[in-house]
Amino acid sequence: MKKDLLELSIRGVDGKTRSLIEKRPEYRRWVTFEGAKHKPVYNWFHYKEGFSPQLVWGLLDEMGLGEGARVIDPFCGTGTTLLACRERNVSSLGVDVLPLSVYVSNTKLQCDYDMELLAEQIRRLLSAKYDRKKRRWPEIRFFNVKKAMSRYAYSDILFYREKIMEVEEEDIRNFLFLGLLSIVIGCSNIKKDGGVLKIKKREHVPPVTVLLKNRLKKMYADLQKGGLECGAEAKAVLGDARDLPVDDELFDGCISSPPYLNWVDYTKVYALELSLLLSSGRELRRLRKQTLKSHVGSGGGGANKVDSPLLYGLMDALEIKGDTRKNPQVVLDYFTDLASCLSSLYNSLREGAKVAFVLSNTCLPSQTIDVDLITAEISENQGFNVKKILVSNTRWCDVHGIIKERPVRESIVLCEK
Repeated sequence: MKKDLLELSIRGVDGKTRSLIEKRPEYRRWVTFEGAKHKPVYNWFHYKEGFSPQLVWGLLDEMGLGEGARVIDPFCGTGTTLLACRERNVSSLGVDVLPLSVYVSNTKLQCDYDMELLAEQIRRLLSAKYDRKKRRWPEIRFFNVKKAMSRYAYSDILFYREKIMEVEEEDIRNFLFLGLLSIVIGCSNIKKDGGVLKIKKREHVPPVTVLLKNRLKKMYADLQKGGLECGAEAKAVLGDARDLPVDDELFDGCISSPPYLNWVDYTKVYALELSLLLSSGRELRRLRKQTLKSHVGSGGGGANKVDSPLLYGLMDALEIKGDTRKNPQVVLDYFTDLASCLSSLYNSLREGAKVAFVLSNTCLPSQTIDVDLITAEISENQGFNVKKILVSNTRWCDVHGIIKERPVRESIVLCEK
């Protein structure tokens, strides 16, 4: 990390807050999905918005949370915190509003398979004789799935989905379906580009059967090698981080990464996988309204006023400069929702509990949004004691049209109740 970029990024930050900021370049790789890409079980579903298990282990050490502790992740994504905590014999609970996240997390956490029966069900699925029954992909209003893949891939995915749903054993059914969900993009002409799905014609797209066979073979091999030991309690549940479905003062710590303030709607980014999991397009649209207000399609953003002078100073600056490329109301609503999350989290934690929030600052054409500093200020006003702001990376803004004059930080805000 270049020192001048960090210094430039905190120019004007007052002395008290500046003293909390600490360079931690060793975390740079681990705040991404990089460390999970080649790690068995962790990589059963590619989730580029996630972080690496190495980050969780480092933060557990940093916060002094060891065997017997209980950790919560209010934005559990695909379960990295839960899996990594289990490897340290630390109990954990994940919460997420997206059914896909909860499904993937809990399937990764499954253990004690009947391996002979699993192998038999894999063979049976892959040898199933294809019928000519017409099946329709669940509705996605904003995207035409038929244009995104060949008619063979379209039909094969729906055929295997139906066959998998006939499997009686829940753990095996989950295993097989996760394998199918993980190859949907690979057998299509779809590219996930930022916050949108794009159709980009590819040559030599492998058949669904080949991709599914290879994926299930790899997943099965991971289990044969030991997978992840069944140890400390770990599970994910559906829920809203703004009103956590847990008892008060239950947890010793929190390791999490809220959705970044990037105007990205993850129900669109993962719409294909979600549509195969949900019962209808109506359910997908309803889900979009329940997500954290980090994009214009969400229904978040409560009416409560956030106690943050930094935030309202930012909003005044946005109004004066008249940024029109991104709706500035999303900024206010995002931090309003985040304040609700912190309030609910505070109630769920025991006295002395430690919190780590992985965040990234945001660039607008006219303004840099210091998400880490605003989050730290809101945390203090919610009753937390902010201990450190660990800066894992500092880079130039990459918003179109911005010259290299404003750097942004990727940070981890550490707090204590």
